[in-house]
Amino acid sequence: MKVGTDTVVKVQYTLQVEDGVTPPELGKIFEAEFLFGRDPVIPVLEKAVFNHEEGEEVEVSIPPEQAFGRYDKALINEIPLSQISRPDQLKEGEMYHEITPMGQEVRFMVKEIRENSVLADFNHPAAGKHLKLKARIVSVRAATSFDILRAINASRGGG
Repeated sequence: MKVGTDTVVKVQYTLQVEDGVTPPELGKIFEAEFLFGRDPVIPVLEKAVFNHEEGEEVEVSIPPEQAFGRYDKALINEIPLSQISRPDQLKEGEMYHEITPMGQEVRFMVKEIRENSVLADFNHPAAGKHLKLKARIVSVRAATSFDILRAINASRGGG
């Protein structure tokens, strides 16, 4: 059976930076199962698997605009060390994670540690980079009425 409208598709895929170092959070195998044409899924993934069959592998290049966006110099900011809860853990060239008082995770690349501040890059580590998506179609089946109703309900905010 080929992947198309109202088929349930299960894929395993990897993402790699094409000409550079792949960030650790991308260097793993991802898995997705979705109702083609109805469930929210990465558009480039859905397009890549269309009309392919179980067991087939596909590979596609993803431009920065469809991945993590262009590199934005405006996302480099100086932060006072007094606002960092663990300044002793800052290391130039490494990612730093901070949990805000409201429980949100903030991540940034430490560009430079200064006397009383840190130069922080809030761009995603793969921003501005072309990615390569490699996917293997694990299974394809015809959607059931339940699958379709679930997707319709989810798209209306019913979860």
